Amino acid sequence: MLYFSRHAPSAYSRFVLENSSREDKHECPFARSSIQLTVLLCELLHVGEPCSETAQDFSPMFFGQDQSFHELFCVSIQLLNKTWKEMRATQEDFDKVTQVVREQLARTLALKPSSLELFRTKVNALTYGEVLRLRQTERLHQEGTLAPPILELREKLKPELMGLIRQQRLLRLCEGTLFRKISSRRRQDKLWFCCLSPNHKVLQYGDVEEGVGPPTPESLPEQLPVANIRALLTGKDCPHVREKGSGKQNKDVCELAFSVSYDHGEEEAYLNFVAPSKREFHLWTDGLSALLGSPMGSEQTRLDLEQLLTMETKLRLLELENVPIPEQPPPVPPPPTNFNFCYDCSIAEP
Repeated sequence: MLYFSRHAPSAYSRFVLENSSREDKHECPFARSSIQLTVLLCELLHVGEPCSETAQDFSPMFFGQDQSFHELFCVSIQLLNKTWKEMRATQEDFDKVTQVVREQLARTLALKPSSLELFRTKVNALTYGEVLRLRQTERLHQEGTLAPPILELREKLKPELMGLIRQQRLLRLCEGTLFRKISSRRRQDKLWFCCLSPNHKVLQYGDVEEGVGPPTPESLPEQLPVANIRALLTGKDCPHVREKGSGKQNKDVCELAFSVSYDHGEEEAYLNFVAPSKREFHLWTDGLSALLGSPMGSEQTRLDLEQLLTMETKLRLLELENVPIPEQPPPVPPPPTNFNFCYDCSIAEP
């Protein structure tokens, strides 16, 4: 700590001032961090352990200066403060932060940087987010999820599972949803109901009263043939969003708004929606896209597909537990010299 304050006064002052301006629970404890960091560096560098005569593990950066351990501490304490901020840590998260810092230091030391400056550059580039990403990738490798045969299996399963998601979206449209009417007044008490017919050929809709349950499709007065729909519009492209102008309320509406343009005689008309939630927005836009033959590109579809792929892949691999999956398929044996190995049934056995 004394070496850090004397040889890196600007970094030391920044460390102290940053933490003195934070809330008490978010303050990074300098003394406790320094003690724990010293113990951590001694463990990583095997300080205090007897030398091994057969060891081949050398780090050239420690031979570039006299006070290499102290200089490494100066870099590491600044790294700990940086990681503390990235994790938005509190005093209760002290052990979690030190675990992340240990991983950052160990991964960087394993690269054998040739100088302390190179070490500083590499360890600062290894942010908390990058550590999480590396952990996730390594976990998937350990599970075999990223093996080429598994990736190939996932690609083969995608069309079938996308068809399953498409079927679920269309069934959700058939169930129907209550939408609120957006008017020029702030009050939004009028409701209307829209659903897809069981044969997927007509959108049926009409006004409903507040507090009344969803109506039956037969009681809805308005119908829009799916064949007449031209396109699906979302967000700022919707006419009912453009008409309302800007503002915070309009921004919230914009994220949930979608419209379908359709042929009304010789003119183009619009059926405008404002979904009650983000999930309903994704379900309806996916379902309408499926009706129009367009790809379903919502975030909900991506999450559903990933979940189904993970579950289906694990089910397919249950019988291969603890069996190593090769990176490459086994080689195909060469063809035989001739194909004259057909059994002749006309020859009677002796």
